[in-house]
Amino acid sequence: MSYSGALALLRAGVGKSGKHIAELSSLIASAASIGAVCESSQWLARRMKNAITNTSLPIVELGAGYGSVTRVLPASTVSIEIDEQRFEALRAAFPDRTILDTCAIPVLSQLTTPTVVVSSIPSVNNPQFDRLRNAIARAHKAGMIPELITYTYFPHDPLSGIFPNSAVAGVELLNIPPAFVWRYSC
Repeated sequence: MSYSGALALLRAGVGKSGKHIAELSSLIASAASIGAVCESSQWLARRMKNAITNTSLPIVELGAGYGSVTRVLPASTVSIEIDEQRFEALRAAFPDRTILDTCAIPVLSQLTTPTVVVSSIPSVNNPQFDRLRNAIARAHKAGMIPELITYTYFPHDPLSGIFPNSAVAGVELLNIPPAFVWRYSC
């Protein structure tokens, strides 16, 4: 059953079970929007940060969520989050950081200097992922993304064929679900 089907069933029963069904419905909706049961763990965040090899370049974080990865990245990182609730939470948690409430795709097309990209945008069940993948490919071809770090919950290479070098930088078991960290570089 799809997330939307499960949500419809839960909403139909809200009058009967009240608060608990509404809470479960909210959890499922959140999982659907981030592609996981919960936000990234601190261990996955550290593993992603440690996968960055070119620390002299600026960093842009895509899909910052509630900030689990943001927290371990340098304060100079520009974080992008399109979801209004998550964006507001990021602004409150990181008042001295640059956090933009916009879509990642135009940000990638506006890069003017080589930049490391750290992405937490899901590649599975994301109807916009093909557009994001194309934007990454264009920015990389233009020399603006020499390195990209992301993760998946399956051992599939979401950006295969874009970068000359693509490798699993590690597997984080202390995450729900466990995650494969990918490093792409020139």
